[in-house]
Amino acid sequence: MKEWGGRLITAPHRIFCSLTGLCSAIYLAHDPDGNAVPVKAPSPASGLYIQTRGGELTKVAIPPDCLAFQTGETLEIATAGRLRATPHCVRVGAGPGTENVSRETFALFMQPNTSQVISEKETFGSFSKKVFSEHYEGTGM
Repeated sequence: MKEWGGRLITAPHRIFCSLTGLCSAIYLAHDPDGNAVPVKAPSPASGLYIQTRGGELTKVAIPPDCLAFQTGETLEIATAGRLRATPHCVRVGAGPGTENVSRETFALFMQPNTSQVISEKETFGSFSKKVFSEHYEGTGM
């Protein structure tokens, strides 16, 4: 895997659900009265990045009037690898004021019922338990 670099808002990861719907991100800062106001991205490098099958990092720009979808680990398992989960992260480019700007978006995570068989050995429920224990065991969550 290539070096992700930059200040990361999210660590590089793959979503464990089947499919994620994504809308365009907006950036917010606070005016002197404390109200959140839309602003431009704090840096051209800020945003969602995916890793291609060739290992390259690519910045994704979702137009404001569009939705994007990315595949998750459950879909990768259910299709025996024909569709692959998308490694991704969110980066913030360097620059003055970047620490005062938030990136906001909406993600819709879609997954099957917990009893749905996703491979010869696994249901979505058993896969979910495995993922949760790997990520959260011993964290108090």
